[in-house]
Amino acid sequence: MHRTWTWILVVFLVGWLLCGCGETTTPERVEVDRQADPPVEQIEVFSMGETIRMGGLAITVNSVREDRGSEWLAPKDGHTYYIVDSTLENLSDKSEVVSSLMMFSLVDGEGYKYSVTFGPETRGNLDGELGAGRKMRGELVFEIPDDAIDLELVFEPQVLGFGQAVIAMDR
Repeated sequence: MHRTWTWILVVFLVGWLLCGCGETTTPERVEVDRQADPPVEQIEVFSMGETIRMGGLAITVNSVREDRGSEWLAPKDGHTYYIVDSTLENLSDKSEVVSSLMMFSLVDGEGYKYSVTFGPETRGNLDGELGAGRKMRGELVFEIPDDAIDLELVFEPQVLGFGQAVIAMDR
């Protein structure tokens, strides 16, 4: 028993030491001229109603609505629930796992990012296994400031990177 704990401690310490064996960078102040260097890659921004294919999945944003909640569940002061009704379709020949929390976010014109949250009653959700050739429709809820504008839905079907689809919203 004592020997087992010793090995666990040794493995932990070696792992901890290896985590610190990276290149150290020192921060430095720079002046950024955003006019001089245009972005290297321009991301295409799609519109609501368009169907966008990403790998084996296709997404369509059907509509949006806003909700103020109820007396039991309401957004914080100065915020509203922004609800995005979307359809996902599995165009591949194998099942896909869908997670609204991992695959979707909302970004406003100032660059603030909002995650899917729990809010008012929705019609359906975009979570679970989506079989080959099947469709799933549901609503995503985001809590955003009342004055947020230039909203874009960001869809990232692969958590470890693969690309993203950006869809302009009505607000």
